[in-house]
Order: sequence, then C-alpha cells, then structure tokens
Amino acid sequence: VEEKKTKLNFVLKHLPGDPSVWAVTPEERAKHDKQFETLSPVLGYISGEQARKFFLQSGLPASVLSLSQLNAEQEQVGQKRLIIYNIIIIIFFQFPLGDLLTYRHTFLVSYHSSNSSSTTSLASNSPKMGASDWAVPQASRLKYRQQFNTLDKLMTGYLSGKTLADVDKDGQLQADEFILAMHLVDMAKTGRPLPLTLPQDLVPPSLRGSAELEKRRLALEEQQKKEKEKREREEREAQERREREARELENRRRLEEERRLERQREMERQREEERLRELERKEAAKQEMERQRREEWERAKREELGRKKEGEQEEISRLRAKKKMNFSVMQVDEHTVGEPGWLCGSYRGNRGWFPQSYAEKCLTPASTQSGPTSPGKMSCLPPPLNTSPEVGDLTFVEGDVVLVLEKEGEWWRGCIGDQTGLFPSNYVRPVELPEVSQTSRPGGPTKKPEVAQAVTPTGASMMHQLRLSPGQLIVVLAKNSTGWWLGELQARGKKRQRGWFHSSHVKLLGPSSSKSSPSPLPVCQVIAMYDYTAANQDELSFSKGQLINILDKTNPDWWKGEANRVTGLLPTNYVKMTTESDPSQQWCADLMTLDTMTPQERKRQGYIHELIQTEETYVEDLELVLEVFYKPMSESGRLTEAEMAVIFVNWRELIMCNSKLLKALRVRKKTGGENMPVQLIGDLLASELAHMQPYIRFCSCQLNAAALLQSKTHNQPDFKDFLKKIATNYRCKGMPLSSFLLKPMQRITRYPLLIKNILEHTPDGHADRGPLREALERAEELCSQVNEGVREKENSDRLEWIQSHMQCEGPIEHLVFNSLTNCLGPRKLLHSGRLYKTKSSRELWAFLFNDFLLLTHSAKPFSSSGSDKLFSPKTNIQLKMYKTPLFLNEVLVKMPPDPSSDEPLFHVSHIDRVYTLKTETLNERAAWVQKIKAASEHFIETEKKKREKAYQARSLKSSGIGRLLVTVIEAQELKACKPNGKSNPYCELTMGAQCYTSRPISDTLSPKWNFNCQFFIKDLYQDVLCITVSEKDQFSPDDFLGRVEVPVATIKKEMESKGAATRRLLLHEVPTGEVHVKLDLQLYEPTK
Repeated sequence: VEEKKTKLNFVLKHLPGDPSVWAVTPEERAKHDKQFETLSPVLGYISGEQARKFFLQSGLPASVLSLSQLNAEQEQVGQKRLIIYNIIIIIFFQFPLGDLLTYRHTFLVSYHSSNSSSTTSLASNSPKMGASDWAVPQASRLKYRQQFNTLDKLMTGYLSGKTLADVDKDGQLQADEFILAMHLVDMAKTGRPLPLTLPQDLVPPSLRGSAELEKRRLALEEQQKKEKEKREREEREAQERREREARELENRRRLEEERRLERQREMERQREEERLRELERKEAAKQEMERQRREEWERAKREELGRKKEGEQEEISRLRAKKKMNFSVMQVDEHTVGEPGWLCGSYRGNRGWFPQSYAEKCLTPASTQSGPTSPGKMSCLPPPLNTSPEVGDLTFVEGDVVLVLEKEGEWWRGCIGDQTGLFPSNYVRPVELPEVSQTSRPGGPTKKPEVAQAVTPTGASMMHQLRLSPGQLIVVLAKNSTGWWLGELQARGKKRQRGWFHSSHVKLLGPSSSKSSPSPLPVCQVIAMYDYTAANQDELSFSKGQLINILDKTNPDWWKGEANRVTGLLPTNYVKMTTESDPSQQWCADLMTLDTMTPQERKRQGYIHELIQTEETYVEDLELVLEVFYKPMSESGRLTEAEMAVIFVNWRELIMCNSKLLKALRVRKKTGGENMPVQLIGDLLASELAHMQPYIRFCSCQLNAAALLQSKTHNQPDFKDFLKKIATNYRCKGMPLSSFLLKPMQRITRYPLLIKNILEHTPDGHADRGPLREALERAEELCSQVNEGVREKENSDRLEWIQSHMQCEGPIEHLVFNSLTNCLGPRKLLHSGRLYKTKSSRELWAFLFNDFLLLTHSAKPFSSSGSDKLFSPKTNIQLKMYKTPLFLNEVLVKMPPDPSSDEPLFHVSHIDRVYTLKTETLNERAAWVQKIKAASEHFIETEKKKREKAYQARSLKSSGIGRLLVTVIEAQELKACKPNGKSNPYCELTMGAQCYTSRPISDTLSPKWNFNCQFFIKDLYQDVLCITVSEKDQFSPDDFLGRVEVPVATIKKEMESKGAATRRLLLHEVPTGEVHVKLDLQLYEPTK
C-alpha cells in the first residue's frame, strides 16, 4: 500500500504542469490512448458525461464510485484532457479500491485548485456547539493533525485544494478542514455513504461562526447589490425623465419662437403690403394729378392753338380780300431806320411801318402811274401765305417752285413735294427748268447742274414724287424752302423721270460752280422749342425738338443755322441751347418725350447722360496717353523698361477696366433706345466698380511715378524738351504728361459724386434706387481702398518688391501681388520671414498675405538675417515657389502636442496635407501661429457673410406680379483666359438685388451648367435680366467673359409668339461667346 501511495503521490506531483517526468509507461499510454480515441474527442477534449459513462463500465459498484459526488465533480471539471484520462485510468485500475477511495479527494484537490465548487453548504440554524460537539473522533483529529503538519512543509497553515471539506470555499484547506476531509475518506472506506452537503455536526467548531457571518455577509452584499441596481435604475429613469422634459420644453420653446417669428413675419408682411398699397395709392394719386395736369396743359394748348388759328383765319380773310387787288405804290422814306425787316412809308395819306418782305423796289411806275418812277417807290406784291387759308389751298413762299397740274381761270392746281392744292395764278410767274443735257447757254457762262445721291430708300406717296433707292443719282432742278427739291432721276436705258424728293434723303455730290468753298464749322447746337415756317427765302423752316447747328451768331435776334443740309436764318427766341443748366437737354433732342417726364426724371436722365459722356471722354484720354506719350517714349530709348513701368505702372489695365464699363453703359443705352430714358443703371455700376482693382495699384505707385518723372525732367533737359515736343499734339489740348497721369485718381474720386447726383433724383420706390445705393457704397469703398493703398505705401512697395523678385510659374504665373484679392479687398502682406522644414531642415521664405500663405525658397543661398533686409532694394535674391499657395479659408494651424517643448514647431494642415514647419525662436512661432489663425478666421467670416447676403437677397419673399424661371444650359465659344487656351467659366444672373451664381467648370470654353433659378418680377417694363459670364480667379477678382441683358418686357413679347423655348444670346463687350438659356415667364393672375 505504501508503495502504491508513493506512486500515486509521484503521479499527482507531476501533473500536466511539469511534463518532464511521466510515470505512465509507453505501453500503458498507448493502450489508454486508444481507449481515449474511441470516445471521439473534439480538439483533444472529452466531456464529463463521456468520462462518467466510461467509468461506469469499469464494473466498480456505484456506492464506491460515489456517483452523486462524481456527477457534481464532472460539472466542475467540464472536459478532461488526454493526459488526465491516462492518470485516472492508472489510478482506477492499478490501485486497490480502498486506496483509490482514500486518495480520490487528494487527487481532486490538486486538479481543481483554481476552480470553484458548485456545492452549496448546509444552512444550519442549530445553536453554537463547542469542540466536543464535532463528530470527528479525537483520535482522528490528532492523527490527521500530525499528517497535516507533515504535509505543510512551508508552514503556511493550509493546503491547496477544494473539496467537500472546504467549508469556507476559499480553495484552501486549513488544519480542521484537512482533518474533516480525511474523516470523510475514512467514512468512505468503511462503506458509509458521503453526504451531499456537510451536516452541522461535521462542520469544524472554529468555522461555524465564520460560515454564518459569511452567509450573512453574502446576503447583505446581495441586498446591497439589489438596492444599488434599484437606485441606478431609478436615477437612470429620473435622468431620462429630465432629458425628456428638457426636450419637450425645448420643443415648446422652439415652437413658440417659430410662432413668434411667424407672427412677426406676418406683421412685417402686412406692413410691407400696407406700405406698397400706400405707395400704389400715392402713385395713383400722382398719376391722376399728372393726368389732370396734362389734360389742363393740353386744354390750354388747344385754346392757344384755337386762338392762333382764329387769328390766322382773320389774316387769311384779309389776304383773301386782297387777292384781286391791283398793285399799289407806296412812298418809302429810306432814311428812317427801324427794326430789321421793316420799312417806313406812306400810302393814301397814311404813314406807318410795313414788312419789307411785302414789297419790292420798282424802277417804273405801276399800271396806274405814267412817266418816270419817283425815287423810293416800290410795287407791292401779294404777301406770302404762311398757312393754308382753307382746306384744299396750296401753301408756298416767294421763290418756291410749283409744279402746275391744272389751269382753270385765276386759280390753278399745283403740287410742292407731298402737298397738292389750289393757288392764285397772279401769285406766280412761269419759270423754265433747265434741260439736263444743256450744260451752257449761248453767250453765257458754263453752269454745271447740281447732282445728288440717294442715301436712304424712300417711297412715293404721290404721283409726282420720285421713288429712290440708295446710290441712285438725281439732277437737282429746283429747291424749295420747305426742303422739297425738284429733280430728274438718272437711270440708264430708261426714260428719265422728274418729280419731287426731300433733301434729307440725299447728299449733294458737287456744287453748282466749278469751285467749292469749305462748309463753315458750327458754333454751337440748339434745340427748337416750337415749329417755325420760313416767311422769306433766306429763312430756315424747322419743327419742335429738331437739332440745329448754328453757323453765325452775329445778329442777336436772327442766327444763321443749318438743318437737314439746308441753311437759313432763324429767330433766337424759337430755340434753346443744349448746354443750359437743365441737364436733360444734353441727352434727348425730342422735346415731346421730355414733356412726358417729371422735372426730377429729366434731371436724373441728364446726370446719367453726363456719366456716360464723361466716361467716353475719360477712356479717350486714357487711350491718348498710350498713343501720344507711351509709344514715342518707349521707342525713343530714353527710358529703360523698368523706368517705363514705374511711370505708367498698369495703364493698359486701367483702359481695360473703363472700356468694359463704357461698353456696358452703351449696351444698356442701346437696349432701351438711343433717345429713350435709361431705366436701370445702378446694377451695372455696382457690378463694374467691383472690378476696378488696378486703380489701387496705380494710385499707390503714383508718387513714385511723379518723383521719377520730375527727376528725369530736372536732370535731363533733352528729356524735358522731348516731353514738351510730343505734348504739342492737338489732342493733348496743351496738357503735359503729368496732368494726364493725375486723371485716374480724379476719375475714381468723381464716381461717388456722379452716382450721388443720380441717386438724389431717383424717386423712392424706383427699381434703380437699391442698386444705386449699392453702387454708391462700392464707389466710396473703392475710394477708401485707393486712399488706403496710397497711405500704406510700405505695404505697396513690399508687394512690388515680391513681384520683381518672384519667379511666378504654374498657378501664380499671372498673379499680380499689388492688386485686389478675390473677396477681401486690397492684398496685404501680413507677415514674412524664414522658416525651416522639420525633417530636412530646408530653408524656406514664407509670405503671409490676407488671402493665402506662400512658401518659397531661394535659388541661391541667401545670408539675410531678417525680413527687413529681405525687402531691401539692393537685394538680388530670386525666389521660387516651393508649394502651391495655401488659401487661408482651407488652412488649419496647430501647435505641437507638447507646446512647452523647447523646439519651436507648428503644423499647417491644408486639405489632405500637413506641413510641419520650424522657426528660429518660440516667439516667432507664436507670432506665425497667431497671425495665420487671425487671417484664416477673417477670410472664412468674410465668405460666410457674402454667402448669407446672397442667400438673403434670394430668399426675400416678394409680392410681385410674377416670376421668371431661368435655366442656363450652356455657353459656347467663350474667350480663353488661361495660358492653355481654356477658362474656368461660371455665370452670374441678376435682376436688381436678386442674384444667383453657378458653379465654375474647369478648363473649357463650352461649359455645360444646366443651372436653374427663379426671379420675382416687380415691374414688367423696368426689370432686366442680366447674365454675366466670368473666369474664376482665386488670386484676384474674376475676369470678364461677356454680358447680355434681356428686358422682361422683351421676354414676355417673345413668349407670346414662341413660348418657353431655348434662346441663344450673344455676349456683348467681348469678341466671341454666346449662352443658351431657357426662359419661362409666369405672371400671376390679378386678384379680384
């Protein structure tokens, strides 16, 4: 037995924790391995149930195997490995049954030292017992105590193991627990059954109290655990309830706020509607007053015309009574001087004044006189008829040629031009028209006939009028004061036709004599205020509103003028100068159109005309500088290219800016009609003034230009003489180059004044008032930017230094540093200095502008110790771009994770790249990080405000008369702006304050946008849809690719015939380009 115990201890001692020693022989192992494989292990494991069934087949009695105990143990063990299986087989089949039962628990102690038993202790309510109440005999206690001490070699006071005797379930057997375990072994040896749980009398007295305490402790912990879970559940429910209440409160508050805002919007809408209704009432009242005033004016005019007609009828009656009178002779006192055109004479004893045109000097007495004519006597002629005395009479003046159609008694029928009627035969005398083939008369001087050429096509409304086509030649036979000439049409191979034609449709090809005298130059120009019919042959007939060129103003009452190629005298009180104080006279020659306008609107149109005229003059002056000054100075070689750039800076860019503005103004003027008022102009000015950035650079460099020019003229007399010589050009009007160089600054400062004059005469509620206010803000902002550029001379000089020392390639090839940014105003240099790449320690020169960060490197080593020397004029450094410019609205700057580190690093994140840079000191790092952050935040905030402003303008609800749906489909054949012959075009659509912008399309001249938007229509006859195509430029304001304007009234007219069809619109102000759009105008039904 001792040998077998030793063998078992050896086996138990060398369990799988130490595989170096194996007590099972190879033969035994092979035998048992086969038995193990018959159990079908899974991944080297068998279940406890498989092991139990196998052991039941061993033939041992169930009482010996303690099946209930083994069943509990298999639940604890779970799965047994192959090596354990071999040990169990050895133990079962090589040891006697008694020994096996004796050491069964010892084996389990070693194998289950780390597991927990599922056996539960008996709950005993028996009273506390002493050591004498323990069911283990005293002898057994002493024996097993000694054995425990023998086994506890380390003197720890316990042995490892977990059996039924482990009362406190701590996996360790104390001395009393070991004694109890051996007592249970003895019970098994004697054949007594082992209990499933320990009865109270078997529990060691020393552990009975602790077991009760442990039980209570566990119960208390369980109760505390339940209470804790309950509290956590209640707190969680309370938290959820509070969050739910907070959400409900927030929803109620939000709904209340929305209702309040809705009520506020409703009130504002009602106020706006009331204001609009009030404006409509005022406008209606104003129109009614205007209508009444016009009716009153027309009534007064009709009464005046009636009175005038009555007077003329009386005069005609008086003249009719004299038709059959004989000629009378008057005694004229030629020594009495009176008013021009009047003579003093006596007739039948009466003395007085009479018109000189009513008489002519005669050398022989009339039929009633005989003998020689007394000096100073004239025979009266019938007075000229100024108006038709009655319907059917023909009107003419002395000297007119009448084509006689029918002769009957004393009244004949004839025609002059487009008039046909009766006239007295004693008022005319026969005249023979010259034959065209006869070029001379016998004994007389040679006279060439006048030849005219038709310039406009005309139709013949009457039988005796000529039908003319451009280019046809007409021989002039006679001229009348009314402008109707009699001529013979020259046509080869056809019978030559004679008839009337108006002089305004032809031009004379040659004078009546062989020598011609130059036409006199007009002194000024006047506008006729009334109709006037010439009373004499030397007078000029004209109609109200007609423009007349004045040739001579010697006589204060009668001026000599020319109109429709006819020259004659005109009364000065019938005309008005075009340059008088009222600016409306400067733009419209049609006084009838002016009569329909209010005085305020006339002045408004006058100031608009002044803006356009002065813009034309200014552009002519800009182009004059290039032709008269720049070209000779450049070709003379007296100045270097750099000096020319200092004097003229960016003069060609100024011409481009203002030529674009002038073209836009001309397009707008042409759209409304040449002599028609301009309805909208503010939107044009606001749009174009935003692209005047070249003025900032020019004006900021103007002091340098003036200083260089003064230095050259002072130190080089020959250069001074050269400038004086080229300034003698008549176009310069005596002004030197320095005066022309001041014109850009003068023009910029004049824009606010011109716009303010237009705005002051634009009534409230006018569609142009809002855009004009915006244009005024843009003009004042431009002046401020120019002034700021002049003040910030150092910043401008540094930008010019960077421009001259930077090798611009790739994306910045056409970048102008000293100019406007895309949306931040003038470009400013915020910071600069030396930085280093962290990994390679490569030296970089960084420039922080208000819109981007530029990293550069020097082509050659540069020994400057600071940024001050960087901008020295003597520095010859040449810089190259290291990386593509980093736009600050896409940049995030960060400090290193440990900002207290002594190494001055910082990180710049740009889209998907991170640049780690290093400065020389910590203070420099702080400065770079702070300035980049501030500039980036300003850039982002500016873009945000711009987007919000555009969104607000589009989201404003309008109570207009309809809406216009616009689809911009595509554009074709746009102007190329990039070096690769492509552009990045986008389109902007505006109507007043409403604005939409499409996305840019990269690298194309035929973009396909398919962009949709809608505009609210306020006034069908004033609203204009403007489509502007531009090139997206990141570094400067966008380039202009064309513009087209379509009045809403035109869209309505086209839709009535074509519907909502696709239209091709040509872009103006550019050589090429067109856009394809679909326009759908939807007018609201009028409310009943």
